[in-house]
Amino acid sequence: MVPYMSQGAAMAVEDGAALAEALSNINSKQQVPEALHLFEKERMDRSYAMQAASLVNGKLWHFPDGPQQQARDLGMRAEVEGRPFVESTNQWSDPTTQIWAYGYDAEKAVREQWRRTEKQQPVESAL
Repeated sequence: MVPYMSQGAAMAVEDGAALAEALSNINSKQQVPEALHLFEKERMDRSYAMQAASLVNGKLWHFPDGPQQQARDLGMRAEVEGRPFVESTNQWSDPTTQIWAYGYDAEKAVREQWRRTEKQQPVESAL
């Protein structure tokens, strides 16, 4: 994970919460592989997305002086000047990015993944 979203430690905490949630939904040792697969699927999607955002942020903060840097700075002007803003090229303070990065509930995501998985499982006859 590249460091440009400053989310490495947060991702580790999310991993722990997600793994605990995945394992809390099983009833036997035989279900451990299924729980780990579900955990991995859920976390890989989130990790890939965070890595992509981090790569974009790294590029954004390292523009050489010139048109890209000027466009970036213009996109942050309201924020820097203390005026209200709806979006910002600064991912750390962009409201949409903040909700996505900081409002993520890893345990809820795993619970929802379990529900989706259960709906896909064929119902076995008790006969």
